[in-house]
Amino acid sequence: MGKNHPTVTNIEEGYTKKNNDSPSGKKKQNRIIKFKWTILVLFYLTMMISAIYFISPYSEIREISVSGSNEVFDQEVIDSSGVRSGESVLETYFDRKTIFQNVKNELPQVKSIQLYIEGLNNFRFDITEFKTVAYLKDGKKYYHVLENGKLIENSNTITGSELPTFISFSDDKVLKQMLDQYNKLDKNIKTMISEMEWIKNDRNPLLVKAYMNNGNEILASIPSFSQRMQRYPQLVRAVNGENGLFDLEAGAYFLPFSTEDDQKFDKENGVQLDENSNE
Repeated sequence: MGKNHPTVTNIEEGYTKKNNDSPSGKKKQNRIIKFKWTILVLFYLTMMISAIYFISPYSEIREISVSGSNEVFDQEVIDSSGVRSGESVLETYFDRKTIFQNVKNELPQVKSIQLYIEGLNNFRFDITEFKTVAYLKDGKKYYHVLENGKLIENSNTITGSELPTFISFSDDKVLKQMLDQYNKLDKNIKTMISEMEWIKNDRNPLLVKAYMNNGNEILASIPSFSQRMQRYPQLVRAVNGENGLFDLEAGAYFLPFSTEDDQKFDKENGVQLDENSNE
């Protein structure tokens, strides 16, 4: 019989055994074993912590609060969201887009909304609102007129507000035109206006009357309202602060009240004003 020669397999096995028996080979094996045990321990720890979390009170919403609200009531935001204390923190948070849409559908005054988790299980809704720029009176009802033109019914009578009340604006298109003109006014002019009334006039269907906080009245046409109103402070100085009606529909005409106690006009003392005057 011939002498046996080592095969490739025998050579590989011998090489592997030699390396495993060497110090560096043993270290490598130990590292692999430790890595496997670490993965296994982390997996079981994660499962254990998750199980403890889901059966603990921390997995449920404890308190719900609202920030950023000025006109919308906090409870309205919470109610419209449908979120309740005791519900799952994670399920509710992952469903937040649907919740946001529900709030906006129920409360059109809400412009944007975000949800934050504070601590471990407290929820906070942070909202921004469309600003109310005026109020609309329709019979006995009052509406918020928002900056985006939408109307929100208000159950209470408006008292003590610095914003003007729009009266008799029964046509949405006319109301929008008026709002566009009103929004162009300087802030100091806006604060002088108490009420705006749409005057149904056959000669000028876009005629409005502004009632000022100091008792003056102003007639103007909606398309040129903002341009005409910018001259109002100068025109008041031109009549030395006397109260009356400023007709700014075409030019600038002042009709004083006959006495300080009534709103009847003294037609005999009407004055044609120079609307370009700075005095």
